[in-house]
Amino acid sequence: MTPRPALALVSLLLIAGAILLILLTLIAGGVDKDPTNRFYFLEADTNGLGTARALTRWTFWNACSVVNGRNACPKVHAAYPFDPHRNFNTDAIFGYEHLLT
Repeated sequence: MTPRPALALVSLLLIAGAILLILLTLIAGGVDKDPTNRFYFLEADTNGLGTARALTRWTFWNACSVVNGRNACPKVHAAYPFDPHRNFNTDAIFGYEHLLT
């Protein structure tokens, strides 16, 4: 007996799991329902950065605050995950001021 049918089944299960995780990641931040309001790409302590919250989570659609362990996202729009100027309404370049002189 060849192991091909077993490998095919394992491959299908892995692909189905990957598709499910992709869908949950895309929905997160856009839908305020459990469990999607617990998914995020990045969480950072952003206390003191312009108008930033104490803790910020970036989802596919937004930069969200955290309330009771869940994402609290304002209006849905495409997020700018690594753009502090747009996320926190600030002109500061954190930690790189010495390069500008």
